[in-house]
Amino acid sequence: MNRLAQYRASLTTLFVMVVLFLPAHAENTEVCPWMNAATAGGFLQGTVTSNVTRPANKFDATCEFVRHDGKILVALRIEVTTMKDTAVEYPSYISKCGTDATPMRAIGNEALVCSLKKKNQIVEQVISRVRERAFIVRVSSNANPPEQTVLREKARQISEQVAGSLF
Repeated sequence: MNRLAQYRASLTTLFVMVVLFLPAHAENTEVCPWMNAATAGGFLQGTVTSNVTRPANKFDATCEFVRHDGKILVALRIEVTTMKDTAVEYPSYISKCGTDATPMRAIGNEALVCSLKKKNQIVEQVISRVRERAFIVRVSSNANPPEQTVLREKARQISEQVAGSLF
């Protein structure tokens, strides 16, 4: 065999191996449909770990991204759920903001932003929907003092991305 034929045979073998083994690897890794870890790391300003959970409905998912920096913990949670009856189910999502809800424009439909205060942590969340799919974007930090306006802006920007991907 000449060199060109050997080179082609090697490339063909490599291609076949990639095609055969890549799907097996991909099945074991759950990927967030709305944001990858690199983009989440950009929002959270560092390397993140991620976890994706899916209910029985394969179109819904909850994606969690966490960045640890010593004692500081910054987290992003994106939860998307398909509703059977928007008029009946969506009010329960809105109620997760309580009385602190502020309407937002240009992020899905009926979007609200609110602050939640938890022990040693501040949480900013956006609740919205696109058609029959409700979503919640929650950004939290235990930084002292927490930068509420920065977290709220990050939650808004991430919500824009999620809403855009659901359209």
